[in-house]
Amino acid sequence: MLHQERPERTSFSAAEILDRLEREKAHPERRAGVQAHIYLHNVANVRPNAARYRLFYRLADGTYRLYRPGDTPHPDRRGKTKPLSEDLPQRYRNVLDWYETNYCAVQSKSSPSLDRILSARGLGQEIWTDMESDSFVEELRSGWDDPSREGHNPPDKLLSSKRSENAWKRVIENAGKVFSTKNGKRITYRVEGNSGLWFYNKDGKRINKRLWRGDFDKAIERCPLQKVTDISDCFDSSYLFALLTDERIRGNDW
Repeated sequence: MLHQERPERTSFSAAEILDRLEREKAHPERRAGVQAHIYLHNVANVRPNAARYRLFYRLADGTYRLYRPGDTPHPDRRGKTKPLSEDLPQRYRNVLDWYETNYCAVQSKSSPSLDRILSARGLGQEIWTDMESDSFVEELRSGWDDPSREGHNPPDKLLSSKRSENAWKRVIENAGKVFSTKNGKRITYRVEGNSGLWFYNKDGKRINKRLWRGDFDKAIERCPLQKVTDISDCFDSSYLFALLTDERIRGNDW
């Protein structure tokens, strides 16, 4: 529908897609995980996590358009490229007809450089024929606990990265839910791709600046947090503090 309404546009941001979905009111309440479908589960050229659909195609600028014949999907994606007509409410079936007859009529030209990369998949695998993988990994990890080792990657840094990934997944799962700051202010948020999120106050007004994923990861390294000033150098520290001290986000990680 966005493509039909804005034919001059090639693609749209995850936030625009989400906003259009909510305006349409296709569901009485927003389904949990819908944001993850927009920027992950439906995206043909992104490594799949669970679902392997090929409904969207992500462009270099982080925006999305509908998948069309000729697009090069991730090699692990084998899922559907469009919904079945019988699965759609009657009022949306004309959109599917437009997609099949108009949008797909213009075939995409796959990126030659990307095709060459994908065609090289599996080359050199004979190198590992006689290599026992666990032993190889163990050898690479040897010496990690030695601080004098050049290029040393401390285990606590690796742990922090893992905690950040786990916490970010919980942030996605709890998007749209209500949280409270230390002063009792009620807030909520929306996730935008993997790059950050937008906070909203109790009246639904969006805070003007986005919290970038880098600030989120920086704050995770300092968890558990004792006071807001522990992350005063991060954007909107009071709101971020509310998330990272809530059990829905911290889980059992700190």
